[in-house]
Order: sequence, then C-alpha cells, then structure tokens
Amino acid sequence: MLILFSLLAFLSVPLLAENAASLYNNQCQPCHGANGDGKTPAATKMVIPDLRGPGIQKMSDGELAQTIGNGTAHKQYPHTFLKRGLTPEQVKDLVGYIRSLRAR
Repeated sequence: MLILFSLLAFLSVPLLAENAASLYNNQCQPCHGANGDGKTPAATKMVIPDLRGPGIQKMSDGELAQTIGNGTAHKQYPHTFLKRGLTPEQVKDLVGYIRSLRAR
C-alpha cells in the first residue's frame, strides 16, 4: 500500500507542474507573456509587471495569492480569479509557477 501511495505521489508532481503551466498559459500569458516579462500587446494599454522581477518575486506567497485571487494591489487590471472560477489550489499552483519564472 505504501508503495502504491508513493508511486501516486511521485506521478502527481509532473501533473501539478503541467496543470500550473496550463493555467498560466490560459490565464496569465496573454498579458504577462510566456516568460512572464510583461512585454505583450496588452502592455501597450496597461502597465504589466515583469513577474520575474524583484517587485513580484519579493512578495510572500500569501501576498501573491491574494493579488492573483482577489485583485489585491491591482488598480489598472484587477485580478479576481477566485471570483471567476479558479480554486484556491489553482491560485496556489499559479504562485508556484510564477516563482519558477525567476529561475528561467
């Protein structure tokens, strides 16, 4: 039983990463870009932060989750992804994905 649980846990890690990447591509990439740099056509109309930069990366996971999920600290283009159908777990996955952008 322990072996089965370990195997399932091992297999789920790539799936979580894939789900987070898919969420990012669907929800965030149009404005923030594939690499998170914010250099997109939307940036010609709004100030889009570089998700890889220190302004975003220095935020705590909780602050980043609040920003993504509830629009905290957004004035120009409010994020309210929790009200638009994402779950708290999906927002947490996006936080992890955004953290991974700094290392790229």
